[in-house]
Amino acid sequence: MYKGRDDSESIIALVKETADGFGHLIAEHVKLARLELVADAKASGRKVAVIALIVPVLFIGYGLAAVGLAVLLSRWLGTAGAFFAVGGAHVVLGGVAIAIAANRLHRMQSLRESVHEVNRSVEAITAAGVANGAPTTNLQVRG
Repeated sequence: MYKGRDDSESIIALVKETADGFGHLIAEHVKLARLELVADAKASGRKVAVIALIVPVLFIGYGLAAVGLAVLLSRWLGTAGAFFAVGGAHVVLGGVAIAIAANRLHRMQSLRESVHEVNRSVEAITAAGVANGAPTTNLQVRG
C-alpha cells in the first residue's frame, strides 16, 4: 500500500514538472514573438520611410521634367498635348515605383522565427508522445 502512494506522488510530481515545462516553453515563445515583432516593426518602418522619401522626390522630378519635356514637345504636340503626355508618363512611372515598394513591404514575413520555433516544439512534443504510445496529431503553425 505504501508503494502505491509513492507512485501517485511521483506521478503528481511529473505532472507538475511537465506543466512547469510547458509554462516555461510558452513564456519563451511569447518572448521570441515579442522580440521578432519589434524587429519586424523596425524593418517595416524603414521601408515605409523609404517610400515616404521617394514620394516627394517623385513629385519634384515630375514637376521639373514635365515642364522641360512639355516645352520641348510643344513644338509637335501643342502646349496642352505636350503637358498631358509628359504628366501622364510620370504619373504611370511613379505609380509603378510605389507599387514595387509596397509589394516588397507586403512580401515580408512576420514572426517567421517564432513560427519555426513553435513548430519545432510541436514536433518534439509529438515525438515524445509517440515514444510513450500516445496518438499522434498533425499540428502545424502557419505564418
